[in-house]
Amino acid sequence: MSTFLEILSPSYLLFPALLGTAILGLVCPLIGSYLILRRTVFLGLTLPQIAAAGVSFTFWLQQTGFLPQWQQGERGIGMIGSLLFTFLGMGLLGYLEQRRKGIAEGRLAAAYALAGALTILFIVFNPAGQIEVLNLLKGEVIALSKGELRLLATVFGLVLVGMLLFRREFLLTSFDRDLAFLLKGRQIIWDVLLYLLAGVSIAFGVIMAGPLLLFGFLVLPALAARPLVNNMSSFLWLSSLLGLAMAVFGFYSSVRLDLPLGPTDVTLGCCLIFLAYALRRISPRRALGLIVLSSVALWTYGCATPTAPLPEAKALNNQTLWLAKVKNSTGLSLLLPATNPLRSLAEMAGKISSDYRQSVMDLLRDDLRRELEQRGFRVTLPEQTDSRFPAFPADTGNAVRLAREGKLSGLIFVSEIWRWEADSRQFVRVFADFKIVRTDDGSVLWERRIQRAVPTPSATNLGQAYTDSVKEIVRDLFAG
Repeated sequence: MSTFLEILSPSYLLFPALLGTAILGLVCPLIGSYLILRRTVFLGLTLPQIAAAGVSFTFWLQQTGFLPQWQQGERGIGMIGSLLFTFLGMGLLGYLEQRRKGIAEGRLAAAYALAGALTILFIVFNPAGQIEVLNLLKGEVIALSKGELRLLATVFGLVLVGMLLFRREFLLTSFDRDLAFLLKGRQIIWDVLLYLLAGVSIAFGVIMAGPLLLFGFLVLPALAARPLVNNMSSFLWLSSLLGLAMAVFGFYSSVRLDLPLGPTDVTLGCCLIFLAYALRRISPRRALGLIVLSSVALWTYGCATPTAPLPEAKALNNQTLWLAKVKNSTGLSLLLPATNPLRSLAEMAGKISSDYRQSVMDLLRDDLRRELEQRGFRVTLPEQTDSRFPAFPADTGNAVRLAREGKLSGLIFVSEIWRWEADSRQFVRVFADFKIVRTDDGSVLWERRIQRAVPTPSATNLGQAYTDSVKEIVRDLFAG
C-alpha cells in the first residue's frame, strides 16, 4: 500500500504519471478560467471530443494503408490527428461565430454530437485496432513514460509562459470585451492567441490524459474557485492551486483505492465545487478551520500504515499451518502463456505434463509457501491428506467450515483473488484478500488486503508481468 509520502518521492515508480497529472492540473485551469469568463465553457467539452475524433480518424487511415507506419508509436500517430482536428474544429467554429450562423450553444452542441459520433464510427471502421484506440482515448496517464513526460512538460510549460505574459490582455478581452474595444480597439490577435494556446493544450492533453480528465481539469477547478474570490487575479491563481490539489489527491486516491485515475479526479473536482459553495455560506474563520482539519485528516490518512505484521511462528506455538489453494474469483482463467521457456525445460525434464498450464494462483501459492517456511512456519498443503480439497475462500465462516469438514486442525492460510488485470505491460491491477484463521474457534489471527496497481516495468510479456507482480505482492504482504 503506497502512502502519501511515498508517491511524492521521485524514486516512486509512478512518479512520472503523478508529475504529468500535476502539470495538467496546474495549467489547464488557467485556460478553463478564460473559457468561463467568456461564457464558452462548452468549448472545453467540445474541443476534447473533436480531438478524440482526430485520434480515431488517423488510426483508421493507418489501418487502411493510407498512412505509413510511424516509428514514434501509437501516441505519435494520435497526436497528429488530435492537433489536426482540434485546429480544424476551432477554425470552423470561429468562422461560424464571425458569420453569426445560429446560436453559439447550438453550434457547440452540434459539434460535440458530431465529433462523438465520428469517434465511434472511425473505431468501428478499424476493428483491428479497437483496443489500442480505446485505451488511447481513455488516457493512460498512469503509464506515462519519461520521454512523454518531457514532451508534456515542454508543451504545457510554453503554454503557461504565454498565459502569464499576456495575462492582462487575455483578462481584458475576456472579462469585458466592450471596454477592451473602447480602450484598444478591436484586437483580434488576443482572441487568436488565446484559442491557439487552448488548442495546443487540448490536442496534447487528450492524447496524454483522455477527453474526460482533460475537460475536468479545464473547468472544475475554475468553477470551484469562482465563489471563493472577488477579483480576477485571485480567480486565476486559486483555479490553478485547486487544479493542482485535484491532481495530487486524485492520483493518490486512485493508487491507494485502485480506481481509474480520470473518473477519480473528476469526482474529486466535483466535490471541490460543492465544498466551495458550502464554505461560502460560513464565516472565513470557520472556513479556515475546516480547511485545516480536512488537511490534517488527509495527511493522517495518507501517511498512516495501519497494517498489522504477520505473527511469529513461535507466538502461535508452532502449530501446523495449512496453506490452502488460492481461490480465483475474477472470472478469468489467469493462465500463464504456454510459450514460457521455463515451462519447455520443465516438460523436457519430465517435471510437468504437456497438458498442464501453470496459473497465477500456482505462482502465488508457491511464493507464499516459500516465504512462510522461511519465517519458521510448519507449512502443509491440504491436498496432501485429501486430493479433493478445493480452493478455500477468504470468507472466514466458509473457510472454517471446509477445514472442519476435512478434519484440518490448527491454522489455515486462505487467499482469494478478486481482481487481476494487466494494463499494458507496465503494471497489473490487483485486489486480493489474505487471512490466517484458527480452525478450532474461527478467530482471525492476521489478515491483509492488497488493492493496488503493481508496477512491472521490466516485463517484456504477459507471463513475466504476472510473475513479477506475484513477487511484489508477496513482498508487500509480509512487509508490515
